[in-house]
Amino acid sequence: MEDEELLIAIANTAHGEGDELADGRSVRRWWRALGGAGAARPASAEAVAVLRDLRAVIRALALRNNGIDARVDGAGLAGLTLRPDLGGGVPGLRAEGRGDLARDIGAATVAALLRASGRPSWPRLKACRGEGCRWVFLDGSRNTSRRWCDMAACGNRAKSTSFRSRHRSTTEA
Repeated sequence: MEDEELLIAIANTAHGEGDELADGRSVRRWWRALGGAGAARPASAEAVAVLRDLRAVIRALALRNNGIDARVDGAGLAGLTLRPDLGGGVPGLRAEGRGDLARDIGAATVAALLRASGRPSWPRLKACRGEGCRWVFLDGSRNTSRRWCDMAACGNRAKSTSFRSRHRSTTEA
């Protein structure tokens, strides 16, 4: 899985239908649905909480990439102790206490975040500007101007709201 794909997958685990990072079992189901291999030990509650904090960090950074000043709070990531992993073809990070699925996913995600943020394509990882949406996507537009995850839904809603607001202010004047 590419770095940006992993970041998007983690960031989009909370949605209208629920939270795929609710507990250790849901993390395992979500990870297996993505095609990931399971760890020997189940995900601990502490490690799952770190994954949820990591999701918030990715979303905040993606909002910043879309022009929204979002607070990035990485304090919850203190529970994820990482070590350099130079054994594979690409330098990475591994979680201390390896074997906990959520810790392993967290380590892979932090490594992906560091690699992706160092690339020229980093500003293309964005979170939707739609209120209540915040779906993370990769902006494929030529000039990096995409604002919403889906123009037909979130973009249309935002433009309709803006139109109504402008129309109200001209009729009141």
